[in-house]
Amino acid sequence: MADGNFLPEEDQVYLRAKTIPHSLLREMIGPQEDRRGIEFPDFQLPANLFQRRDGQLVAGGSVSVLVLIPKGYAQVRLDSWYVSPPVFLANGSSADRAGSEVQLFGRRWQFWSRHLQDGEWRAGIDGLETYLQYVHAGLRNP
Repeated sequence: MADGNFLPEEDQVYLRAKTIPHSLLREMIGPQEDRRGIEFPDFQLPANLFQRRDGQLVAGGSVSVLVLIPKGYAQVRLDSWYVSPPVFLANGSSADRAGSEVQLFGRRWQFWSRHLQDGEWRAGIDGLETYLQYVHAGLRNP
């Protein structure tokens, strides 16, 4: 991790092997504290989620997905994710536990409050590969 990459080697190998586009993000949130995240641009949405374009709801498309990387990761589980721009259900409402927007890394993100239960994260085994499957499933079943 001397190159500034704060991801475990297993995640780096996975992202390279699958050629998954991503950006590592870091911002200071206090005098000696930083926030770290990984952005996945062009994340394909399932057809059950919509974006607003010119006042109309349009099914599918792509968004950026942001996953915050907590200190102690991968012994500490990942928790929740963010999308930008915001997405909606067919009726124009936000998905359950996905309505609020926050400012992170210089832009607005829609917060998807999803939490792995005890036992769903296997410290030292699970990583981004596992978590991205969880994100895909969460978006398919909002």
